[in-house]
Amino acid sequence: MLQSTDDARTLNDRGNALLGMQRFEEALTSYNQALSLRPDSAASLINRSNALRALRRLDEALQDLDAALKIRPAFPEALNNRGNVLRDMRRLREALASFDAALALRPEFSLARCNRGHTLLDLKRYPEALECFDAVLAHTPGDGEALFGRAVALLNLRQRLEEAVACFDGAALCGLDRVETLVGKSAALAQLKRHGEAVVCLSEVVAMAPERDYVLGSLAYSRLQSLDWTDYGTLVGTLQRSLSSGRKVTYPLSLLPLLDSPQLSLESARIYVEDQYPADESLGPLARPSRSGSRRRIRIAYVSGDFRDHPVSHLLVGVLQEHDRARFEVMGIQLRAGDADGIGHRVAAAFDRVIDATALSDRETAELLRDLEVDVAVDLMGFTDGSRPGIFAHRSARVQVSYLGYAGTVGAPYMDYLLADAVVIPPDQERWYTEKVIRLPNCFLPNDDQRPIAAAPSREQAGLPAHGLVFCAFTNAYKINPPVFDVWMRLLRQVPHSVLWLRGMGVEARTNLIREAASRGVEAQRLVFAPHVASMAEHLGRHQLADLYLDTSPYNAHSTACDALWAGVPVLTCTGRTFAARVATSVLTAAGLPELITRDLQEYESRALQLAGEPERLKELRLRWAQHREHSPLFDTRAYCKHLEDAYLGMLVRSTHTPATH
Repeated sequence: MLQSTDDARTLNDRGNALLGMQRFEEALTSYNQALSLRPDSAASLINRSNALRALRRLDEALQDLDAALKIRPAFPEALNNRGNVLRDMRRLREALASFDAALALRPEFSLARCNRGHTLLDLKRYPEALECFDAVLAHTPGDGEALFGRAVALLNLRQRLEEAVACFDGAALCGLDRVETLVGKSAALAQLKRHGEAVVCLSEVVAMAPERDYVLGSLAYSRLQSLDWTDYGTLVGTLQRSLSSGRKVTYPLSLLPLLDSPQLSLESARIYVEDQYPADESLGPLARPSRSGSRRRIRIAYVSGDFRDHPVSHLLVGVLQEHDRARFEVMGIQLRAGDADGIGHRVAAAFDRVIDATALSDRETAELLRDLEVDVAVDLMGFTDGSRPGIFAHRSARVQVSYLGYAGTVGAPYMDYLLADAVVIPPDQERWYTEKVIRLPNCFLPNDDQRPIAAAPSREQAGLPAHGLVFCAFTNAYKINPPVFDVWMRLLRQVPHSVLWLRGMGVEARTNLIREAASRGVEAQRLVFAPHVASMAEHLGRHQLADLYLDTSPYNAHSTACDALWAGVPVLTCTGRTFAARVATSVLTAAGLPELITRDLQEYESRALQLAGEPERLKELRLRWAQHREHSPLFDTRAYCKHLEDAYLGMLVRSTHTPATH
């Protein structure tokens, strides 16, 4: 018997050595031999489970750990390892319970606490995850895994991002995978709007791991954000080829300003959703609503992290206020803290109730919407910053709708409808959308017809020269690309004393754009950057000094096109093929200004030059629009709300005849 024990120990030690050498099959053989001699060895069972886990034989690994815990129930290491296997199996709540059990036995067990934190990250319970990592680091300040986890928690909480950057650097110094730490650091830098530094990080990642998922698209997007057009054509071509071959090469949002392809927009969305947010049936089928009777109000839940000073709120708030409260109960599901005053306060007041889901996981939020018996859950984010597609992956309501925040398909089987119009999605383009397309009359964009416009400042106060035509493009930097900028610079060269009035940008973006202008023969003073102003009313007021708004392509002006028209400024657009490239065309069609819609950049440039050379025609156009604006369907908030409500009702009628998925 003693000899068998010694042999079992030797075989177990041999297995450990082989495991350390990553010779997993050989290690498994040694553990099997050890357990044939000592089947009651909890240590050998745990070690064999490690080899099985490395071989991705997770069910068998879990069986070994459960067997070890039957032999030694109070075994923190086994409970920790069991949590890791359950986490690998995506049984996250069970994993969390296993880590909790380990910590109940040994509160100072830092490894289990760190693993618990990573599981909380998986569950998107970021505040609790941060507490875990802080506790580990208080005991072991140089723990690389805890530093990395803390950085990820801060990144997702959008808090103390400078600390997140420092934690990613600290994790790298501790020997954690440099690619992963650089990817995380680049995301934190991007949130800090330090896009140039993000480009440096991502360029290093591309050099080290060119096949790393999504990194090439992130690099292209960060370069656009900083107006760094290095290798622009090469990057775009590589993205196009990679997507066409089915690679996980870019986030869907990053693609919109780069490629005017409905087919590739769908492909990128499908790839991303299948990878990151597949349908999850763990909540089971939806229960039938308990509310009944003819007096029952339809419950609409708008889900967003943008109930703050954000274009979505500025566009939608008037419609929220107009909803018929006799027929609809309207709630806001808040994914990020809103503004305490200004537009955030007005949006909150427009809901019947606001529910804070910032600390809830995707699953918990979906459960909440189910418990509230929401009839229509409206995703206002799509793939924009801070979005939570996982809520909808759990089937939160019988009808799930994609609307407003993201200009394109989300490629998800669980999103039932996409609200659009006849211009942004022509009938022959529906094949590029996984959702059923519901077209609103006129334009799919809502507008608030109560937005105040402040008095226009003087040109001097606005930083504009005393004379000369003002081309305006108050767009996000990432929508500006070399082909569009080439047109703009040719216009400045051909229209004497004209200037291009742009949104305020960071120092790096301004420097890059001024350099690009100089390379095209345009002096720096011909570009005027508008500083931030305190209110939307002031921003709209200064619009009135512009003569012509120049749109971008293939990612059009959306809310900014509406801003310009509301302030009385004509918008010139170039129609593309994707949803994102057709929004301004939709806006101008609803406004009754078809002469401002062009089909390609050549016609766009020609029309801009024509309008700039005929000031009386431009003046007449502005006057005609000013007279028509108040009666335009584009700005009829009440009528728009009625059309939107009819769309929701139609979806619900159809859903009663179609079995709900999940």
